[in-house]
Amino acid sequence: MKKTLMVLLIAFVAVAGIFAQAAAEAAEFPTKTVEATVGWSAGGGGDVVFRALAAVFPKYGNGQAMIIKNVPGAAGITGAIEFLDASKDGYSIMHWNNASLTKTHLSDVPVTGADTFTPVCQIVASYNYLVVNADSPFQTLQEFVEYAKANPGKITMGNAGAQGGNHMAALLFEDAAGLEFTHVPFSGGGPAITGLLSNTVDCVMANAPEGITNVENGQLRILAVFAEERYSAFPEVPTGIECGVDIVLPQWRVVVCPPNTPAEIVEKLASIIKQCIEDPQFVEQMQSQCVEVVYKNPAETDKFLHEQDVMYKNLVEAKGF
Repeated sequence: MKKTLMVLLIAFVAVAGIFAQAAAEAAEFPTKTVEATVGWSAGGGGDVVFRALAAVFPKYGNGQAMIIKNVPGAAGITGAIEFLDASKDGYSIMHWNNASLTKTHLSDVPVTGADTFTPVCQIVASYNYLVVNADSPFQTLQEFVEYAKANPGKITMGNAGAQGGNHMAALLFEDAAGLEFTHVPFSGGGPAITGLLSNTVDCVMANAPEGITNVENGQLRILAVFAEERYSAFPEVPTGIECGVDIVLPQWRVVVCPPNTPAEIVEKLASIIKQCIEDPQFVEQMQSQCVEVVYKNPAETDKFLHEQDVMYKNLVEAKGF
């Protein structure tokens, strides 16, 4: 009996020591460079956001740097698989977004959309919008929807690539409004806008900064933005909800850590990153690209990822991908 109690006491002391060490490390964190894995090429949306984050990170991270490690491939999954072996001490973080989460349901991959990684926080969201040519007969989303209902499949809708984020957003819009489109994939957001300008398609489901310059110079018109609130850059453009289509279509970006990263470290990271994304320099850079700063704490991000995971899983199954 005494021997059993002694073993239990030793185990308790050992566990307490581990927690105490984790708490101490979290209090001093960070004491060295943090590496951020971005599963996309340099210059892409995720890369731009995380480099803006890295630019202000030293202000709030004890003067320590954040470096970006680009590991492009398979909609972020190549980098995610590599990230499974990253350190669990908070010095390794990763970009995670809609496209990567959706890919886990489109292919047989060793990561899941919501349960593999440790969520830290959401940092931004850029909302999809429906854009048409300036001389399009559709002046409002209501007119567009009315015509689409009367002519199923006749409207051609471009996107940045089959089964990508914008294509999935188009499918969600289609279902929410009870419509049917002919979806036309291009090799990226830029080519999709070019296709619209050349009248190859009737409209494009886009995401900032795709087509923004063309809207500003009068070549294109946004019918609606699928967000909770109107874009600050285009206050005259209504939301889909205002037009009777009750759906919000964010292309979100979150920060995650490897599985089983200690909670104390995660909370400290979330606190630092929250300060980073509230920094005027970061906010200004995001606003210049029509990207909204959106913060969710670890618990909120975990709940959000599970909700998004179910939504995209159901969509993939319903569409038979």
